[in-house]
Parts: sequence; structure tokens; C-alpha cells
Amino acid sequence: MRSVVERLDKKACLFAVFLGVVCSVGLFCSLTAEITGDNSPGILWKNDVMVFARTLYYSLSADRLRTGLTAFAAAVLIYVAGRCSRTGKEKISALAFGIIFAVAQLIAQSYKNADSWHLLLDTPVNICRALLRGTAYVILFYYLTAIIREFAGQILEQRTRERRIPARKIFFATVALLFLCWLPYLVIFYPGTGNEDTVIQMMEYYKIPSYIQTMSPMPDGFTYMTNHHPYLLTLLFGAFFDLGLALGDIRIGIAVYTVLHMLFQASVFAGCLQYLRRVGVREKRVRAITLLLMLLPIFPLYAICMVKDTIYSAFCLICILMLYEMARTKGKVLESLKFDLIFGVIALLMILTKVFAMYILILVGIGMMIVYRRHLLRVAVMVFVPVLLYQGVFLQVVLPACNVAPGGRQEALSVFFQQTARYVTEYGDEVTEAEREAIDAILPYDELEELYNPQLCDPVKREFRQDSTSEELTEYFKVWFEMFRKHPDVYVEAFLNNTYQYYDINKQSDLEYYRFDEFLQEEDEEGEYTALYVRHPKSFETARYVIHQVVLAIQKTPLLNIFTSLGMLPWIMIFFLLYNLWRGRRRDLALLAIPFLTIAVCLVSPDNGNSRYVMPMFYLLPFLFVLELLPGRDEREDEREILPVEIKSMEEEGERI
Repeated sequence: MRSVVERLDKKACLFAVFLGVVCSVGLFCSLTAEITGDNSPGILWKNDVMVFARTLYYSLSADRLRTGLTAFAAAVLIYVAGRCSRTGKEKISALAFGIIFAVAQLIAQSYKNADSWHLLLDTPVNICRALLRGTAYVILFYYLTAIIREFAGQILEQRTRERRIPARKIFFATVALLFLCWLPYLVIFYPGTGNEDTVIQMMEYYKIPSYIQTMSPMPDGFTYMTNHHPYLLTLLFGAFFDLGLALGDIRIGIAVYTVLHMLFQASVFAGCLQYLRRVGVREKRVRAITLLLMLLPIFPLYAICMVKDTIYSAFCLICILMLYEMARTKGKVLESLKFDLIFGVIALLMILTKVFAMYILILVGIGMMIVYRRHLLRVAVMVFVPVLLYQGVFLQVVLPACNVAPGGRQEALSVFFQQTARYVTEYGDEVTEAEREAIDAILPYDELEELYNPQLCDPVKREFRQDSTSEELTEYFKVWFEMFRKHPDVYVEAFLNNTYQYYDINKQSDLEYYRFDEFLQEEDEEGEYTALYVRHPKSFETARYVIHQVVLAIQKTPLLNIFTSLGMLPWIMIFFLLYNLWRGRRRDLALLAIPFLTIAVCLVSPDNGNSRYVMPMFYLLPFLFVLELLPGRDEREDEREILPVEIKSMEEEGERI
């Protein structure tokens, strides 16, 4: 023991202890504590300094055991991290992103408790408490990234053996294994789950009015169908609804769909696992990912869910790995016509299942054209032809021919509408008559204050006047800009209040669905649509509740919550961005393009902290970790590069697991 102590760097040890204490004090410093009494008899609070000191005292935690253990753990982490070598650029970038991380978490906590940033800035005490908490976050982020980088670097030093391509039966065995592990969830949640959007699609299919019809411009001959939710998926879901009704119970049709959907999801994951083997990922790591897909509840619960996002996420995962393959082969794979066609089809399917995928693909396509200039024409065709087919053929020809209403313009304007609603709520007495008229031509002005929900744009967005003209919209934006000049802070606060949960690492939410949404039944108290109401068996009610609680518990479990925490996703992506830049692994940035664009979409989305919007990132996470830990080409030059287009037949290759 004495020899261990002697080997310690005493100065570094004292410095680590000091920072550990700072971290502990900051982490457990309450942002909301108020003075509840005084234990200083005979002293009157005569000035602000005394009030400040007393309030700050009440902000600090009195739990000595908790703060002491945290200080010790933080000191150990800081001391170990200080032994890790990092360049000056790596230290500066870690510090910069640590500050960004701290600011983001403070904003999230302030809006969570007060719907405003005033919890951080209102008084000197608030500012002091925020600085204490923020300093702790910065220190932990700075040193934790050093340890993770060192650990990952040691893993990268292990050489990866070249492997043969798995036999076809391994693919089918993996599909069967995943399906069997997910099957109990189908039994417990029979016939499957779905959210409100799924029920709205059911209502559209059976010509039952809903609020969606008020959110789309109505063409002549309109018959309830809209493209607000993907039209082709509405038809697909409707076919299975019809099947169930024809067999006497709509649940039968939904169950058939769920089984096919489980097989589809299992096939996508099995194919992606095969790809990991092709690029040299060790079998142990592939098996670890397989276990996660089998046992972590988030994946089977998505597999049994009838919702557009699960289908889109599967296509998105394939697209991300294809982008990685382009980067891995330095664009050589683009010379394969088969690869180009598959990518184009996947891109089109992404757009047809999620409209905003079109904008993501356009930005990705521009980046691809810059990086792969030698294959400019191929890239342009495989990315932009699907976009043109959707815009020019599907929207302009197919939908009008089927009397289907397009999605409303308000989907792209929700952020602006939310800012206007908050402005009217806080500064309605400053709005002029001309400004009021310009707003009222687009939104019902008198209802905005009542409709405004700081974390959800839908109540305001639904009231968009579909018959408004382009000229009226132009006038609205002039007023929007004038209001921004008067009170820019209101617009910033409206934006932050509607987005903070996407980067709040403490965000606790239901990531999955545990029932088939009851929106339709709730809308019809007389039971007119009973045949369309999807009930779950009461015999498994307890099991459903237990699974729900298990998922919530996993969100609180270290390490496992990495795969189930919505608010941690952007920070994981930022870490891998820094990690790749630090190690010069620019190839792997291809894995992060769509995730970062997805985060950007979330920040302008109508709903704060909606897990459906980041579902593709949950699908990607297991594969992202192992691919990021795979050595680059310069670290395994003695290994032969394996391209999908060079794969021989399974019979010629033989079988090897």
C-alpha cells in the first residue's frame, strides 16, 4: 500500500481532490432552493449580501455521505484521466464541447422547472448556482472524454482478423433467433402496438373525420385521405385492417402485419450484422450486438409497433451503413451499378415513409457530390432521382389522381408559429392593430394565448388557416421580423422551451408504445366504431406494466441507459465526432451525417422530446459503437479489403461463424 502511495503524483493528486470537491458541490447544488429559516439567532438580514450568502448556503446539499463519495469518485476519475496523453487541440476541443454540454444541460434544467431561462439568470444567487453546476459539468466532460478516448484507443490497438463471409444460413438463423426472442412481446401486447398517428391513418382509410383534415388543403373530390401521414403506409395499414375485419376481428389483421413487420425488422438487423462481419468486426462484438437486439426491450417493442417511424428507421439504418461503405472503400463501391440502384431504392423508400427524409438526403447528396467528385453523375442520379420522383411524380401526379390531399404548409412553419404565440402571450399589449390583422390572417390571434403550449407546437399549428394566401403569409413574416427586433429573447426562449429535452441527459420518457392508441374509441363514446377499436388481452395487463417499468428502470441503469436515453444521443454523436477528428478517422464521419441532420430536424420539430423523431439513432447505436472501434485502413494494411460486390457465392466461400 505504501509503495502505491509513493508512486502517486502528490501535486496531481491534490489537484484532483480539489476538482473532485468542486464537482461534488456543483452537481448537488440546487437551482431551485429557497430560504426556509435562519439558524443564526440575533442576526437580522439587513442587506442583499446577507440574503445572498444565506440563499447560497441553502442551495448546497446537506447529504455529507453522498457528496463525499461523489467527490472521491470524481477525484479518482480526474487523477486517472490526467495520466492520459492528449494533444493541445484535443484538450481545447474537449473543453469547448464541455462548455457547450454544460450550457445545454443548464438550459434544459431551467426550462424543465420554470419554462424559462430565468432560473439561471434572474438573481446573483441564480447565476452563482448555475456557474457552480456548469463548472462541474465542464470538468466531468473534459476528463471523462480523456478516459473514454484512452480506453477506445487501447481497443483499437487489437488487430482485427479477416473473416470469411457468413453462410446464408447464418443470416436466416439470426432472423429466426431475433424473431423468437421478440415473440413473447407479441403475445403479451397482442395484436401489437400503435400510436395516435396509426389510428388517424385508420380513420382516413375508413373515411372517418379527424383533425388531420383541417391541417391539409382540400382538393376537389377529396375523400378524407391526406399525405400528412405517408399515403402509401396508410394503404398498407388499411389492407391489414381489411384483412382482420374480413376474418371477424381487426386484431387478426394487425397481428398478421406485426408478424411480418417483426420478420422485416429482424431481416434488416441480421443483414447489418452480416455487414459487420464483412468489414472485419470481431465475432465477439457481433454476438454482443446480437444479444442487445435480442434482449434490450426497446428493439422488440419497436418490432411489434405499427407506426411509420419503425419502417423509416430500418431504411435509415441501411442508408447509413451504405454511406459508411462508400467512405470505407473511398468511393470504389459506387462503381457497382447494383449498389447504386439499391441506394436509390432505399432513398426513395425513406422519403415515402418520412417526408423530411427528402431534406436530409438532399444535404447528404450535396456532401457526397463534393467528396466523391469522380462519381458525380452516379451520386446525382442515386440521390436526386428519388427526390425528383417524389416531388414530380408522387406529389404532382399520383396524389391528385387518387384525390389525396397533400400535407399542409404549417409543418415547415411550426417554429415561427410557436414564437409568435409566445410573443402574444408575453407582450400582447404591445401588438398593434396592423400586426394583429397580419397574424390573424394566418392564425386565430384571439386564441393564441390559450392555445400556446411551451413544449408542443401542435395546438397552434393545427389552427393554421389553410385558405391563407402567399401575400398574407408574406405580411405575417414581416410582422414576425418586426416582433423579433423588439423582443428577440422571446423567440429564443420559445425555441429553447420547445427543444431542450432533446439534449437533456436526464430526460426520462416512454421510448416505446405499450398499447394500440385509444384515440378513436375516445372520440366516439357511443361505440359506433367498436369494430375498429383494438383491445389488448386483460390476462397480460400485469406483464405489460412490468415491461413498462423495466424500460424506465433501464433508463436509470448506467451503461444500459446509453441505448435508451433520448437526451444522451446528441452527446454520444458529438463525442464520436471529436473522437474521429482526434484520431484522424474522417472516414467514420459518414456514420454521423444522418444522425446530426436528424438532430437538426428535431430542433425544428413541433414536439419537444418525441422519441419517434430520433428512432433511427436508437437503431444505429449498437452498430455505431462497434464500427467506431474498428481499426482504420492504416492500422490493418495487411488485411484484404472486402467489398460486397466482390463476394463470391456462399457455396464457394464455405461456412465459418
